[in-house]
This record gives sequence, structure tokens and C-alpha cells, in this order.
Amino acid sequence: MAPSRNAPCPCGSGKKYKRCCLASGEYENGSGGQPAGNDVVEMAKTALNLGDTARAARALEPLLDKTKASPEVLVLGASVAMRTNEYSRACELMERAVAARPNDANYLYNYGTALSIGGRKTEAVDAFKRALKFNPDMVIVYPNMGHSLRDLGRSEEAMACYTKVFGMRNIDLATMSQILVSMHLFSRTEHARLFDMHTQLAQAIAKANPPMNVTRVPGQEKKIRIAYLSPRFSREIVGYFFKPLFDHHNRDRFEIYLYNITPRTDDLTEYLKERADNWQEVGKLSDRQVAEHIAADGIDVLVDLAGHAPENRIGVMARKPAPVQISMLDYFDTTGLATMDYYVTDGFSSPEDSPQQFTEKLLYLDQPRLVYEAPEYAPEPCFNTSPDNPIVFGSFNRHHKLVPHVIETWSALLNAVADSRLVLKGKAFGEEDSQAVFLKRFATHGIGPERIEFRGVSPHAEMFSEYGDIDLALDTFPYNGGLTTCEALWMGTPVLTLLGERIISRQTAGMLASLGLEGFTAKDEADFVRLGQHWSTHRAELLELRQGLRARMAASPLTDAASYTAAFERELERIIS
Repeated sequence: MAPSRNAPCPCGSGKKYKRCCLASGEYENGSGGQPAGNDVVEMAKTALNLGDTARAARALEPLLDKTKASPEVLVLGASVAMRTNEYSRACELMERAVAARPNDANYLYNYGTALSIGGRKTEAVDAFKRALKFNPDMVIVYPNMGHSLRDLGRSEEAMACYTKVFGMRNIDLATMSQILVSMHLFSRTEHARLFDMHTQLAQAIAKANPPMNVTRVPGQEKKIRIAYLSPRFSREIVGYFFKPLFDHHNRDRFEIYLYNITPRTDDLTEYLKERADNWQEVGKLSDRQVAEHIAADGIDVLVDLAGHAPENRIGVMARKPAPVQISMLDYFDTTGLATMDYYVTDGFSSPEDSPQQFTEKLLYLDQPRLVYEAPEYAPEPCFNTSPDNPIVFGSFNRHHKLVPHVIETWSALLNAVADSRLVLKGKAFGEEDSQAVFLKRFATHGIGPERIEFRGVSPHAEMFSEYGDIDLALDTFPYNGGLTTCEALWMGTPVLTLLGERIISRQTAGMLASLGLEGFTAKDEADFVRLGQHWSTHRAELLELRQGLRARMAASPLTDAASYTAAFERELERIIS
């Protein structure tokens, strides 16, 4: 039998068993005999802590097959399933665990989380409410319940969950960043409230991450050392906007460092790694360690590409490891940090009379704050050339952007245009539970299921081709599309949007303006419906525009990476001179 976790390891290393052979899996491999049941559980826990999901799964599999598997084993098995994206399996195991301990708030919370991620939002809300019934002080339930309510279109309830716990000491900083991002789905004019939330969170982040004392020695004889920090050096949204900037940097004047915290890597990750002047893997380091690493490298300008976006490392920026720090690309608001010097925007996104508020100085570019480069595998656009077919509207935006006023406005457009249809595509739209939710939401506005077509995820190249099935894309608001808008335009599909007051709600309109397509930007919901009706009765004009849209976009500032990068570099040289 294996020793206890805290006993000296029998291999003679002098370390505790839990830090030696249990951690390395030696007993599992047979060198010390097979561990007993309790030790299998400890081994699985250790493997999970070390990120070795495969070994944890192997250890637990024999125990999970037992009819009377212990609740602890079932929860561990569910954790493994969640990490391997086997959400149905996770739900099944947690359902068994909850059946064994129906009054355990922690189990109900974990069950609700698995249900929510697995697309079973209504059941998830029920599980979360049951958890709160047994433990009303379990505040960590509220953010996840808020996300589920958000996805169900129950916006008021979602915001109530978010605001109830935002700023509490026992809510972790990453969760509060997630709440900030979600608040932009609902907030259209609450500028002061959002600014206060950003500065409140920034103060908490700064308290946990005190700034360093880093200075720069001026000198024009050396290259400017610019570093980028991101969890998205990959084929995710920010990667498509970063690559054109990265490719066009003047390497005679700038030395490019990339600090990688990307959890899911791919061919674009390797592309950037091979071409950076310096590539550092820092994902497993603490914020303090990353900051010390950056400071030791003598970085002149540190650019954060995440802000409060998911999987950010904003704590690094709070420590101020570089004398000049900039926020750009993936986040669309202030970070709130006193240590963040600049935020990159443009005159359309942040007009001089805008109610937007920033703790950073605004660094204005003369073209859109995002520059796009389509992947090589994007096919040529294809079009429905028959003007007699009913018009097809569509959206490939993520499902949680379809908040109630979006559903209401889109329904008004569908009701105003006879026989029109709507295509909704995305991961959630391929799930039966989500389909039922959205059909119910549209039905309340008089739109039957025959008017809506759901499509799940598909390979990226195939997704591009599906724009050929859509005559006019519909934007979400106030949380506009970004990459989704660019991809629709590249495939010859104009995007109908509504202009708002915040950066995220001016994003699509700014892209359209850079292409000279102001005729697709509405000033309010009624104008949105009117513009949709107009284009549905001007099909020949719409088709002609679509056929020339890729060439128009290719000649626009939206894809002019050389000009974009040169403008950014001029600003960099100005602010550090």
C-alpha cells in the first residue's frame, strides 16, 4: 500500500510522498505497487493540479465505472470532463453526485456550472438557485448565474446578479473582469456607472499588484524595444488583428518581444513565435514573476492586448514593469489602471465630444483602431443572384450578444419584410436547448420557427462560404461585431448596424465608414428597420454593391496594415522621445 500523502516518499528522495512519486505517477506506473482507492483519489487531485488531465482520467476511470462511486470521485471525474470539453459527461457525473448529496451547495454550484457551459442554461439557473437556497452566502454563484441568465435573454436578472457581487472581497479579480465585459452587452448610456466599475476594479488590482520602479534611459542610438502581452497569440479574435501589425513593424527601428500566455496554440502561434525577435513563454508564471521578467528585459514600451478580456493578465500591467504602457485591440474601454499610460483608438470610435471616460491618455490613429487581414484560406465570395428569392438576413455573432432589444428590433424587421428569413450561426445555435430558448424569444414578437434557421459551428473556411447564403448581415448592439463584421464584409456581405455612444457600439459603424458604406448605419431602432426594408426592395443595387465589396475593402484603411503600423510607430516614437 502506498504511504500517506505527507509521509516520506519510499523512493528515498527525502521529499514528501505527495511531492514526489504521487505527483510523478510512479505508483500508477507500477514501480511501487498500485495505490489504494483513497490514494487514487489523491493521485487524481495531484494530476489535475499539475495539469495532467490524461493521468487523472486514467486513475479515476475504474472508480467511476462503479455503480456506487463516491460523490468525491464523481466530482473529480466531472472536473476532468470539463477540462477535456466533455460537457455532457460532466453533467452526467455531477447529476449523480448531486443525487447522492442533494443539499450540498458546492455540488449544486458545480452542477450548475457544468449545465451552463454544456448549453443547458435553464437547468443551470435552477441548480444555482438551489445552491443559494442551501447556502445564501455563497456569492460565487451569482456571476455564473448571471452568465446563464444573460444567455437566456433575461438581462435585468443578469445585471442584478452582476451588480450584487461586483467589488466584494471574496469575488476574484478575474471574475470581476468577466462581469465588466458582460456589462457592455446591456449598457448603452450608463457611462458614469461603467467608469466607476472600471476604476473600482482597478484599485483592487493595484492593491494586489503594487507597481515597480522602472525607468527608461533615453537614447536614439538603439532600437526601441516594444513588447506585446496576450492570451490570444492564435487564431482567435485578437490574433487576426494583431498579425498585420506584427508583420509590418519596422525591424530596423523596433525590436519585437512577445510574452505568450496563450492557452490554446495553433499555426498562427507558431508563425508569430518563429518571427518575433524574442518569444517568451510566461503563462505558468505569476503576475509578479512576469513583471520581473519584463523589467529585466529592458522593455521600452509594453502593450497589453487583452485589457479586461477573458484570460487576461492585467495584474502584470498594474505592476508597471515598463516605463510606457499601452492598451489596445481586444478591449474596448478603459482599464481603469493608473499605470496604463495610453489607450489606442481613433476619431470615429472616440469622438472629442464623446461621453466615454478613460484613465489613460487617448492615442489617436488616423484610421480605424483595428486593422484586418483575412486568412489565406478565405474563399472567393459567392452570391444569390436571383432578386426574386426572399431576402435572407443573418448573424454569425455570439449568442449572448442577442440581448432583448436586439431580438425585438430584428423581429420588427422580419415582420416588416414579407417572407424574409434569419440565419443564426454559432456554437450555441447548434445546441437544442439554445435553439428552443431563441425560438421562444422570437415567438414573443410574432416570428415563427419557419423564419429562423440555426447553424452550429463549422471549420473556418466553410464558415466564410456560408456568407453566400446571406444577403444582408445584421449587427448586434450595443455590443457590435468586430471580427464577425470584418469577415462578413470580406465575403461581400454588408452589415446593417446601429450607431451607439461607446467604442464597442461604434465599432461596426466605424468599419463601414472606412469603406464609404454609411448607408448601412442606423441612428435608432426604427431607422434600423427602415434601412433593412430599403435594401430588401433594392436587391439589384445590393447585389452590385456586394460583388464589388471585397475589392472596396481591400483598398480601404480597414485593411491597410502598412499605413496602420507606420502611424502607430510614429506615435510610439513621439511618446518615448
